[in-house]
Amino acid sequence: MIDSTETGNPLHTALRACRTHFIYAGLFSGLINILYLAPSIFMLQVYDRVVPTRGFATLLVLTLILAISLIVFALLDTVRMRLLLRASVRLERMAAPDILHRILGTNGASLMQRAEAMRNFDKLRGTLTGPAIIALFDAPWAPIYIVISYMLHPLIGLLALLSSMLLIGIAVASDIYTRKGLEKTGRQSSATYQIQEFSIQSAEVARALGMRQALVTRHLLERAELVRGQGEVAGASGIFFAITKFLRMLLQSLALALGAYLAINQQISAGAIFAASLILGRALQPVEQILGALKNVLEAQNAYRGLSAFCRLPSATDAKTQLPTPAGHIQVTGVTVRVPGVDRPILSNVSFEVRPGEIVAVVGPSGAGKSTLLRAMAGALEVDDGEIRVDGASLAEWDRELLGRNVGYMPQTPTLFPAAVHTNISRFRGYVEPHGEAMDAKVIAAARQAGAHELILRFSQGYETRLVPREGGGLSAGQRQVVALARALYDEPALLFLDEPNAHLDINGETRLLETLARLKERGATVIVSTHRTGLLQAVDKVLLLRDGMVQVYGDRDEVIRGAQSAPGGRVEGAAPPAADDSAATGTLPAGPSPAPPAAPSSHAPASDAADVPGPRGVEPTEGGDVQKDSL
Repeated sequence: MIDSTETGNPLHTALRACRTHFIYAGLFSGLINILYLAPSIFMLQVYDRVVPTRGFATLLVLTLILAISLIVFALLDTVRMRLLLRASVRLERMAAPDILHRILGTNGASLMQRAEAMRNFDKLRGTLTGPAIIALFDAPWAPIYIVISYMLHPLIGLLALLSSMLLIGIAVASDIYTRKGLEKTGRQSSATYQIQEFSIQSAEVARALGMRQALVTRHLLERAELVRGQGEVAGASGIFFAITKFLRMLLQSLALALGAYLAINQQISAGAIFAASLILGRALQPVEQILGALKNVLEAQNAYRGLSAFCRLPSATDAKTQLPTPAGHIQVTGVTVRVPGVDRPILSNVSFEVRPGEIVAVVGPSGAGKSTLLRAMAGALEVDDGEIRVDGASLAEWDRELLGRNVGYMPQTPTLFPAAVHTNISRFRGYVEPHGEAMDAKVIAAARQAGAHELILRFSQGYETRLVPREGGGLSAGQRQVVALARALYDEPALLFLDEPNAHLDINGETRLLETLARLKERGATVIVSTHRTGLLQAVDKVLLLRDGMVQVYGDRDEVIRGAQSAPGGRVEGAAPPAADDSAATGTLPAGPSPAPPAAPSSHAPASDAADVPGPRGVEPTEGGDVQKDSL
């Protein structure tokens, strides 16, 4: 039953909007079940009126009436199915957009809940046009047949009543016995498919490392457990269904026998013998159909519960006041992010402020929380404590679509979608905005600024090259990174969050990236960039040093670097020195002793503590000056 108090639940709202369809479908079900009596009445009249009197004219009229009744029956059944189909389509039109927004938005849902939400919705929607819903609509009309059986003879009515109660009892027992098994296999199936999808995405790694046989064995073991559980449930359901079919056939035969006994005793007519069997069979048919479709019914119930719980979670799509275009003032206050399900912080009480037009480098050893910080600031990740404000308004107060159009975000592992390069760079705006010369100009401008234009033109179909749904979309790591950077730069956003944008770039690529940062500085964009290379530090205004999820130092670039250079190791912790052959290209800052910088704001560790900060722990530079990337 739909809770009327949950007005914000899109599923409940859509189901309420479909209520009229269900009411009319129920009314048509009543008429259909009344017309189901036509063959029984026809048989009764033939045996009682036509055969004894040899009334051919009566037989012709009765046959005509039966034909008309069955035609009306077929039309009503068609209309009922179309009503349910329209309800399914309306449910899709009303609920699917909001559910998809919730899946893609940040609403506190787990990855499993997001992955299952649309499958649950499709399963529930599909049930509305399947045999299970028809059986459920027919079941309430079974008492009509019991009453008519009683009108034929009280004993026949009693047999119909007891038969219905017996089959209903079996249906309830089947539900109790199989429900937990179905729920368990449903969870196992979702988890198994999720792991398989991840293995498919990582197939190249598995082949390269010789893991294919091991992964196949693992998946087969998981599938064996799943198949065993499904077999147990199917076996139990099959037993109950077979018992139901046996009882229905037996009870129909008993109705014939009882009718014959009553006819011998001249308590009913000969025609009533067969009518009793047909009517009893029709009274029991909905119960048998429900048992046959019990698996689908229980799966639909589980899907409804799971989807309702998902839709009750806070939504990032709720209407918000349209705030002005952000200028780029960011305030991070007491932000803490924990590992999901574990009380272990990735970020702990992080606080700092970025003024409009500033470029801030976030540095630190692997595992310090750099990527997590950028994800939280970009709005891709919910924080557990504290708040992040943009131009004085918390992220929760911003319309996420409006803010997102003014944010350029490049994750540590650039994600490109299976679509054309142009579509990826334009952020799929062609689906919600006119696709014309203005959009093309923005795409090309972003690609030029990222240094990707010439690269894209060398693709087989240029900007219309479709990226395949596989690792990297068919591009190398460096190509993927510059295309993702172009997407972040699309439409000149005021805020940019770049997570190791030079991780896969060569010397020329890093030089172009420095030029890009300089142009962003000129137009007043606020940029937060994480890096393991010191080459990018020449383009920034401030440096934020993270270690163990906490701010160690935050201040002007020159002051932080001077303090770090005077410390053991002579460099900023977590920022690997560039290779000897690219010092000039990356503009490496010379080392040299200098006084410690002045104290930072009280919300952070004092900048003077930088002199005591040791070099990166357990982080070794690799060829080209890279170190192991932040795993968070």
